[in-house]
Amino acid sequence: MTGPTGQTPARAHTPALTDISSATISDTSPDTQDFDLIIVGGGVAGLSVLLSLPAQTRVALLTKAALGESNTRYAQGGLAAPVGPDDDPDLQLRDTLTAGAGLVDEAATRAMLAEAREAVAWLVDQGTQFDERVHASASAETAASADPVQALATRYDLTLEAAHSRRRVLHAHGDATGAEIERALVAAARSRPHTTVYEHALALDLALDAQGACVGVDALVSGQIMHLRGTRGVALANGGAGRLWLRTSNPAGATADGVALAWRAGAALADLEFCQFHPTTLAVDSPDGQPFLVSEAVRGEGAWLRNTRGERFMPRYHPDAELAPRDVVARAILSEMLAEDAPSAFLDLRHLSADEVRARFPSITAACKARGLDLATDLIPVAPAAHYYMGGVVTDIWGRTTIPNLYAVGEVSCTGVHGANRLASNSLLEGLVFGRRAARLIAGAAAASEAARDWPTTPALTGPWVDLEYVIMPHGEPDTPIASAVRATTQRVMWQHASLRRDAEGLATALERLRALAAGGPYDPETANMLLVAQGVTLAALSRTESRGGHYRTDCPEREASRDGRHTMLWPTHTPRTARVAQAGEAGQGEQQEATHAVHV
Repeated sequence: MTGPTGQTPARAHTPALTDISSATISDTSPDTQDFDLIIVGGGVAGLSVLLSLPAQTRVALLTKAALGESNTRYAQGGLAAPVGPDDDPDLQLRDTLTAGAGLVDEAATRAMLAEAREAVAWLVDQGTQFDERVHASASAETAASADPVQALATRYDLTLEAAHSRRRVLHAHGDATGAEIERALVAAARSRPHTTVYEHALALDLALDAQGACVGVDALVSGQIMHLRGTRGVALANGGAGRLWLRTSNPAGATADGVALAWRAGAALADLEFCQFHPTTLAVDSPDGQPFLVSEAVRGEGAWLRNTRGERFMPRYHPDAELAPRDVVARAILSEMLAEDAPSAFLDLRHLSADEVRARFPSITAACKARGLDLATDLIPVAPAAHYYMGGVVTDIWGRTTIPNLYAVGEVSCTGVHGANRLASNSLLEGLVFGRRAARLIAGAAAASEAARDWPTTPALTGPWVDLEYVIMPHGEPDTPIASAVRATTQRVMWQHASLRRDAEGLATALERLRALAAGGPYDPETANMLLVAQGVTLAALSRTESRGGHYRTDCPEREASRDGRHTMLWPTHTPRTARVAQAGEAGQGEQQEATHAVHV
């Protein structure tokens, strides 16, 4: 087994975290375990892989916290799918292309939407209980029993979210969709045979064989280093990078671990500059210290945004007002906050029925109440926060990365379906569909597509090469404490210079400070992951000298049509201390260059 720099990993190179506690393994388990497949991550993507595999497949599932604690759990609004009677995949494709600002991969999106209805019906079959129409007819019940896919159009309540042209968003318990999906899939996973779940386990490094194929993962479980090996490889489903920024809607574990794991192993990455900042997280302290997001669906049901003067401002920024794409709304809120030196803007639902508001959004109503607010009758203070990471590990439409036997699904991946700005509620669908597709390929059941058998040597997302440089650092020793101060500094730097508004001077300053922090390691693995990916975000943002979707440069405020479809590619090699980095630049500049790592060992 060799690492990304050609060196054989040593156990002393692998750190420990003080908050990693227990796992569902026996005390007598040796430190090496063999399986068919290792899945890292227990959200909708990882669980969709697991539950779509043949029952006899021996699987190890690693979750960083308890099983059920993931970004999926916190998805409030819903799952977007073309299931309504007035909807079809082409309409959702059109909306996705529009929101994605010229960077959506159309072939990947068509593949996702072609399987959307069947995948949602499978999700229902796994036990997910979406909210049904209040006055569903008897014929809907008949259709449900005869054809579950057809029943989607008549049985379930569909809502509208920003940038959607149809009511196509399935939801559960009003505004707890992710939690309901997670509940159903976790219950199914716990009863699945031949599955070992390692809870509170931290994946440290991917294991590669002499040919560069992924054969497993090394992980920290209950203070013990475990070497988990998979004859069919590893599926990364541990997305989430919101904790790179000071303000985020993500839980504490979203420290970009999956992207960092793949990068150190030598996988290609794409579009790291694109993080979606959700416009409306509650701008008041939480009783438990956790951030709370106010769903897109609140504006979909008619809420307005107001500034501190009480003015409804979104009509000045976009013809769709509050239902404009998320990047537009987030920057508009920030502009109003800066103009008034205000800590927030405000959501206003006072013109809507109070009873209907509270019934439709029970979780948000409860969260507001815990902060002394009434969602239906008060102005609700909100501000943007890092929410969803569009960049990630490059994959094809079967979840394959550029490393043999390494798969990536969900938020950790970059399939191209989100482009530069994710369409609201497309993320749950992406994890669901591509998780199921990856499982079919892993199980050898994807013979219908001959192209599935041969992953090309270059990814579908391509761009000219440029010379970029970053710093990586080794992990700390097993007793390395969590570098809380370094994390906090990283988050402040990223929020100040690489969030909703960026420019070359600020990004260069951020990169210099991040490199200095990295050179001061070694750090605990999560901090090391954050610093590595933060540098990648900053480098990619520096190299994209235009504004597009979630990436806004005040010094380059216009979108350049010549860069439509041109992705920022970071392509490392297995050569020690070198990597190749590709960037979407001018057409015809396809030459390749080698970029030097400053590697501190």
